Amino acid sequence: MTTLIDPALRSTLGQALGLTGRTIVVTGANSGIGQALALGLVELGANVLGVARRAEGLAAVAEQAGPSFAYAIADVTDEAAVEAAMDRAVETFGGLHGVVANAGIAVVQPALDVSADDFRSVVDTNINGVFITARSGARRMTEGGSIVLTSSSFARRGFPDWSSYNASKAAVSMLAETLAVEWASRGVRVNAIGPTATLTPVNEALFADPGFTASVVAGIPAGRILDARELILPTAFLLSPLNEMVLGQTLMVDGGQTL
Repeated sequence: MTTLIDPALRSTLGQALGLTGRTIVVTGANSGIGQALALGLVELGANVLGVARRAEGLAAVAEQAGPSFAYAIADVTDEAAVEAAMDRAVETFGGLHGVVANAGIAVVQPALDVSADDFRSVVDTNINGVFITARSGARRMTEGGSIVLTSSSFARRGFPDWSSYNASKAAVSMLAETLAVEWASRGVRVNAIGPTATLTPVNEALFADPGFTASVVAGIPAGRILDARELILPTAFLLSPLNEMVLGQTLMVDGGQTL
């Protein structure tokens, strides 16, 4: 994967943001947004522990990223597995300074038809899994750190057929606010990132439909969907230890969709 970070600028950017040598855990790192963030943060000089339910994508990231990337297999709804992954990050790289709680799923179906089990599954991954990940990371940030939760522009708009996803992402933004207030005294900052519709391998089939794509783009003033790589620098900004007064915010990277 080619990132947006010019090779000539990587070292300078990483140092300016204070990310060089810091250890960051990224969940959902085997594909899509999580993979882009994991690779981008490595390029900025961070050590990254990628987490996902399957090893295939993680192994490919490890091959590309080199020794600054390690990985662990875990379902974010399994607290014991997440705890073990956090321990692996500390053991491998000597500490923990940041967490990107990115793993999430979506069920796209009319609210009258979506099953209770499917709705519950989205909530379990997108809210409970994010909470488990954030709390597990915070427990190991003995010298403070930064946590970024992946919310969405859909948290602020009632898009039809996305009831479970929209509700879960709105909850993620509020979770960021609540944890930010609760953990500020520990030196642990919590914020969220709010991407608009983003092209990833998971949703390629959706965006292959010109009608669907046009309907989405119509609501984005910038006139296009987001490339996952465009989230690297906004996320790095939130992870930076230089931003001590940025707390509980959802940084929208949405081309103006929520304006």
